[in-house]
Amino acid sequence: MLVNEIATMTAVKVKEISTSTFTRVARGMKRLSHLNFIERSPRKVAICAAVWLLISSAGYLFYHNAFTQENDEFYRQGITQTQSLESKSGPFVLEKDMLSLNVAIKEMQGIEDLEFAVILDHKNAIMAHTNAELMNQKFQPLLDATPIEMRDGVQVVSARLPDKTEVVGFFKVINFSDVEIGKVGLVRSVARLHDNLNQLRFIYGAGVMGTLLLLLAALFVIDRSAKARALKMEADIAKMDRIGPYVLHRKVARGGMAELFLADYVREDGFRRKVAIKRILPHLAGDQNFVKMFTREARLAALLQHPNVVQIFDYGNIENAYFIAMEFIDGKNLGEVLKSLKRGLPADIAVYIMSQICKGLDYSHNKKDDATGEAFKIVHRDISPQNLLISYQGEVKISDFGISKARSEPSLTQAGVVKGKLTYLSPEQALGEPIDHMADIYALGLVFYETLCGKRVYDFSNEVEALRTIPNLEIAPLKDAIPDVPEELNRIVMTCLEKQKDRRYQSAAAVHSDLLSYKKQQNSAFGTSDLANFMKQFSDQQQST
Repeated sequence: MLVNEIATMTAVKVKEISTSTFTRVARGMKRLSHLNFIERSPRKVAICAAVWLLISSAGYLFYHNAFTQENDEFYRQGITQTQSLESKSGPFVLEKDMLSLNVAIKEMQGIEDLEFAVILDHKNAIMAHTNAELMNQKFQPLLDATPIEMRDGVQVVSARLPDKTEVVGFFKVINFSDVEIGKVGLVRSVARLHDNLNQLRFIYGAGVMGTLLLLLAALFVIDRSAKARALKMEADIAKMDRIGPYVLHRKVARGGMAELFLADYVREDGFRRKVAIKRILPHLAGDQNFVKMFTREARLAALLQHPNVVQIFDYGNIENAYFIAMEFIDGKNLGEVLKSLKRGLPADIAVYIMSQICKGLDYSHNKKDDATGEAFKIVHRDISPQNLLISYQGEVKISDFGISKARSEPSLTQAGVVKGKLTYLSPEQALGEPIDHMADIYALGLVFYETLCGKRVYDFSNEVEALRTIPNLEIAPLKDAIPDVPEELNRIVMTCLEKQKDRRYQSAAAVHSDLLSYKKQQNSAFGTSDLANFMKQFSDQQQST
């Protein structure tokens, strides 16, 4: 193999090793990106990865430069020594001074990697050789000789000896008065280059892997420390019975990201007010992704001040406990009511509840920035019975803006991630299309349908099934499920559920307007006090059972 080819192939091999190693590490990091230790210390992991890549790159440059110098020095020595032998041998070849030629040959014997040196006459007969036994014999050409280059009158070839030894030959013609009178040659083994190559490759590989192991060990130590701190913080948060001025009484609910407490806001002057405290789960308090989602929810909800939206009083972080303080709604969510009754609600109750939700949605959809007058374009994206609260005083409120979307806030949605409960997704959400307020109107239709029927429109076992089915599933008219439902109420619900957005209600205000018209047609005067009476009866029934 040519020395240049060895250098080139080695450089390519090392690049392949570096690239493949980086690719494997990158894939591994991607798979590991959801592991707890990376979530706890993402910046430290990124720094260690950058350090490893820097050291690997520096190692490759070191290897490449070292081999290039070795390779260049091999050629330089061979060419220089061949030229020296030619200059010393020229006059003696002409004079056939065998003694002087042998002296010149012996001076070459100290050359590193030398297989042999030879001086030939114009007929290619050996005049002097490092192996004296070959004197006066015909010079046998090297096997598989392949020209590499001609430099300064020296012909360089790659070849092998009869014993398979890989060599490089350096040959120069001896001229006298432009007549060729002989030739000199040096033949050097490339075995040392191979050994040096393997040694450098080993050093490079060992350095890369050693550095990786050291960094992984450092990450392990860092993670153990971070994990210990996280566990302590989790334990401290879990046993809290007070967050600043808020005294926690009892836990009333727990979700995937936060838990809800009944609490009192207590001031030093004795002022006391009942509130609800939503606190991020203790084991998530150190996860910045959840913290960002949590504070984002608080900022969005704090923008809204409306009777049909749960009010936010305060939010922040006290002793690592991230919390939202909101108005306490003494009542139940719509999902709890439907589940307990195991049937739909009477039309007048359902219409009143939905009309109140429409007012809250219309307000949030059209809320504007007081400073600029520009609409925030808030979309709830999770309108479902669980997020619609009904108080025992007859109030109806929208809660949980945790995954809402707004112009003023950066989106936290990742590619391929569906936001919202599967059973209340709009077709455009299932298709991954851009989302606007029309998705809330579709979800409102699904909740309205369920509130009247007592059963969900959609029922999917997994996300894939939902995404495949929702865009094309034809929803049976409400009158098929409730034959005696008034035609106008059927029309309102089914218009909310139009799959094509241009055929759907264009605003929550339009739905509210049609509901008011429907109530007039039905001569319904159902209002807040009636809903309060219903909820009181519901509560009494719950207590009796």
